[in-house]
Order: sequence, then C-alpha cells, then structure tokens
Amino acid sequence: MQEILKEIFEGDYTPVTGCRPMTAEEHEVWDNAQKVLGGEMIDKMVYAQSRSLTETQYDYFREGFRLGALLMLELR
Repeated sequence: MQEILKEIFEGDYTPVTGCRPMTAEEHEVWDNAQKVLGGEMIDKMVYAQSRSLTETQYDYFREGFRLGALLMLELR
C-alpha cells in the first residue's frame, strides 16, 4: 500500500475492519469482573463502551472527511 490515494482512486483499496482478539490477561480480568458484577452488568458495560468508541470513531471519520474535502477544494 505505497500510494493510498491511487489505490482508492482505482478501486483497489480495501479497508481493514474487525476486532482484535482479547489477550489471556484481558480474558482473566473480564472473567473476574463477571464473577463479581454478573453477566448482565458486564453486557451493559460492554454496550456502553462500544457506544462511546463508535462516537469517537465517527468523530475521527468526520474530521478526516472534512480534511479530504478541504484538500480537494485546494486542488481546484
């Protein structure tokens, strides 16, 4: 992926998506938390965390889109 703009323009770019698997240490922490808090509370925590991460990622996307639009306007 040397020339990202060329790859995007030519339709060869495929964004990388997905999740990183948890480490053994993370599994241990979540297992202990579930024992103390219960499965329902863990589900609520994960949902709340994913919502805030989604908002953050959307903010980054929006700023990147604005930057791209401004760069395109500069090239006119």
